[in-house]
Amino acid sequence: MFHIHVFRVKCESLPQGDFLKSAGTPSEIISRSIESKPTADVGRGSEWHIGNVRIMDEGAISFAMGRKQAVTVQQFDDTTHDFLEEEAMRAPFTFGVFDPEIQVCGVIRKTGVSQRTSEVAGKLEALLNEAGFANKANSKIIVEPIPDPDHFLKIIQESQSVIRFSFTVTRPNPLDVERLIQGPAKEFTDAIDGERSRIETEGPDLNKDVIEEVTNAVAADGEDAAATVRPKEGGPSRRFHLRGNPVIERIEPGANSSALVAVLEGARRAYRRVRRVDQ
Repeated sequence: MFHIHVFRVKCESLPQGDFLKSAGTPSEIISRSIESKPTADVGRGSEWHIGNVRIMDEGAISFAMGRKQAVTVQQFDDTTHDFLEEEAMRAPFTFGVFDPEIQVCGVIRKTGVSQRTSEVAGKLEALLNEAGFANKANSKIIVEPIPDPDHFLKIIQESQSVIRFSFTVTRPNPLDVERLIQGPAKEFTDAIDGERSRIETEGPDLNKDVIEEVTNAVAADGEDAAATVRPKEGGPSRRFHLRGNPVIERIEPGANSSALVAVLEGARRAYRRVRRVDQ
């Protein structure tokens, strides 16, 4: 048994782009970026790499990601009977699987490599953009942790009323978005040459069912939402945010399945649970 981070990986066009630049669907650009096995400086002199790329069944892509680091190793020389300190290279790494169909990626949590979800997302994002395919298509790859909306939605459903609700969207990335509100907001962001928009509504008692539907779509897209609620027990209104509780999916590989297949299935399961679509 182990756990994985779950990310939404998007490739969004940049505003005021060069229409003559190379084309490609978001999934194709992301897939090519992984397959190129990029190396990137992710800050503080830390160099990370992608390797061990394999195409799995159904077109999913597995890969390893990690870093090289110099360490001092203490050893004993049997000939001289002296203790020594020598420099050696370590390469801690973990494995991930990207599903091009829904643009979701699962990465195994591993001590010394990938404990903090936001840090792993930043490193993977830097690696994929360093490959250069997104830049050639006048785009940028964005890796967002998928937040778990359960606690946020429980607060909303148990409140007396919701008096303010807001959510963020980025530029369009052709995938399943909530069509009534989220889709047009993305199209507006694109039309105005923006990078991120924030939609906010106020009222004495906002529709909780619509809030839940939009929240699930926003969470599955790796974006944020916030709500100001009046508690049932009285007292002042309080503001709550969706972000801050990323999905960490528990994985239990079957006796006849590989760990990478289990990662793929776990990432899909987590995404569909958040998005509230059939398994």
